[in-house]
Formats: sequence, C-alpha cells, structure tokens
Amino acid sequence: MRRLLWAVLLLSGAVWAQERQVVPLRYELWWEERSIRVLGRFDRTASTAAKLPPLTDPQFFVARFGGGERLFVLANRDGELVLLVDTDGDNDLTDERPFSLRQRGPWRMFGPIPMRVQVNGRTVIRYIGAMVQKNEKGENSLYLVVASVWKGTVLWAGNPVPITVIDDDADGLVGESDTVELGDGPNSLRLPVSGRLSMDGRFARFHITPAGDQLVLEPIEVPSAIVRVQGDEVMLTVEGDDGQWILVGRNGQVPAPVGEFRLVGIMLSRRDAQGQLWRLSAHAFGPAAPKITIPAAGTTLTVEPLKVALIWDRKGNEVEFSLDIKTANGLSVNEVWVNFQRPPEPKLRLVANGKVIDEPKFHYG
Repeated sequence: MRRLLWAVLLLSGAVWAQERQVVPLRYELWWEERSIRVLGRFDRTASTAAKLPPLTDPQFFVARFGGGERLFVLANRDGELVLLVDTDGDNDLTDERPFSLRQRGPWRMFGPIPMRVQVNGRTVIRYIGAMVQKNEKGENSLYLVVASVWKGTVLWAGNPVPITVIDDDADGLVGESDTVELGDGPNSLRLPVSGRLSMDGRFARFHITPAGDQLVLEPIEVPSAIVRVQGDEVMLTVEGDDGQWILVGRNGQVPAPVGEFRLVGIMLSRRDAQGQLWRLSAHAFGPAAPKITIPAAGTTLTVEPLKVALIWDRKGNEVEFSLDIKTANGLSVNEVWVNFQRPPEPKLRLVANGKVIDEPKFHYG
C-alpha cells in the first residue's frame, strides 16, 4: 500500500503542470513558548455604551476583529488585573467570564482567548492573546498576541510540502496582512496569502480563501529565463504592471518570467570560507525600487559590494549615529544573520585630535 501511495505522488508530480490543487487547511490554536508574536497596542477608548458588569478601575480598549471592532476592558478584581472581552461581538460583557493574567516565559499574558466570528454563514472560534505592560506614564498598555494558524500539505514537484497560514493581524480572518509559510524549519519560505510563485522551475498562481479553509494552487505557463545571483538559496520579489512575483532559486540560478519589472525584495543565503551561513534580506519600495529587465537569454543580478554609509543626527547635547547599508543595485538591507543569529555588533571609533575618545557599539533594532 505504501509503494502504491508513493507511486501516486510521483505520478501527480509528473502531471503537475496540468493540474489545479485545492488543498484543505485545518485551523489550530497556536499557543506555545516559541510562537510569541506580539502586534501593536490596542487602541485606548473611552467608556462605551456596551453593557458592563460592576467593575473597579476599568480601562477600555478596542481592536479590529472579524470585520468589526471588539471591546476589551482591563479592571481590578481582588487586587489583581483581569480582562473582560466581548468575545461574541454583541456589545454585552455581562455574560463574559474574566481572564486572569498568566506568566508565559518573561511575559504577562491573557489567553488564549476564544473569539467568535461569522465565517461562511456559521459561527466559529478563533483564538487571540493579549499582553499587558506598563507604559512610560505608569499606565497599562495592552498588546495583541497572535494565536491562530491554519495548516495543510501541498504537493509540489511530486513531494508533500507543509503549509502554515498565520493570522498575523489577529483579526480571525485571512487577509492581505497575513502570511503563508511554505515548508518548515529555518529554510521555510514566507509568502503573502495570494500571489504568483516560481520554484524549482515551476510557475503557479495561489491564494488562501478568506475563511482560511483552503489553499488554491493553479499552475501557469509563462515565457521564462534564468536570473543569476551569487547565493546558495535566493528569493527575489519582482513587481510588474500585472502584479507581483515571488521567485525562488538555488545554486545561484533563479527561474523567472521574461519581462520588465521592479525589484522590490531579495533574500539570499550562502556560506563563507569558514563554513558560516550568512543570510541577507533587502527591500525597496515605490520609486526607490530598481528596475530589472529579464530577457529570454537571462541576466545577472549584482548585489555586491554592499554600500555602507554612516548617518549622524545631533539631538541636544547628544549625537546619534546609524548605519545605512544598501546593495550594489540600491536595495536597503534590513536584516543580516550569521548561523541564524545576529552578527557581531560593529564598533564606531570616535577620534578627536588624533586620540580615540570612545568606541561605542552599534545596536540592532
């Protein structure tokens, strides 16, 4: 039976170019130590017309959820902070149970919080979390925590590949603010929830349904060529008049559609002479995005040498320094990793009258 299954998978890969896939996705609670993903603060609001139980020192917040807004109320109960949430969107908190603070690693969290939302005419549960911190004024600030994913398996080139859709904006629905991870582990691809993809010489259009229950993958045929880039693994994001492409390649070769594009992103990795794995990410937007022409004969994309500029700004009696790093073709470098860790922090040497007066380190962030 197992041999028959693999035979079917291999056959599916052979006819991949002609087949459309509709991949079912299952919803899962994402609530574990390594999955902490904190969003921006909730919007603070005044007391509302919602039905409320008796509360001590209430603080009111709202957040987008399920296509509307939901009310969140921090209050004191027996000297402890609790959180009341309008989980069903009826503007009535008298029937809601309060959530207690829990320590989750170094964070103080509420949740997971089951939120009710209407999807395709039925009520379903989608989870979020909330984190509380004191702000600079000593007031409590509330932050959203992502707690929802959808998972499934897509067939690519005859091989099953795990797929994870992350509710990055914690609104209970799948939209353009969310992301898709293709594969697992540190080498997984981070994709938008809809777009066009080139990988392993295959081209496809894909999208996740708003309910998060399906991935639709449609193979497409386009005139293509090879873009040569110095890197072991490379991902390019290019944008044409008809939309965006995510292009994935290996061993310095990236299959790409022929045409005129703007280069809006690049991620590449390669090992140095000491065997260390370096990863670089760079982006550009709008008029700053360099143009790239991909002819039928292919082309070479030059990323190096990197251009480093020292920026300084005087603020009162202090001077603030920063580094602006760009690729050779003008993309702004926003991340550099070595063996999946930050590289050593560079030093700035300050010299006056030929004497070194300080050597502060640059801090990432």
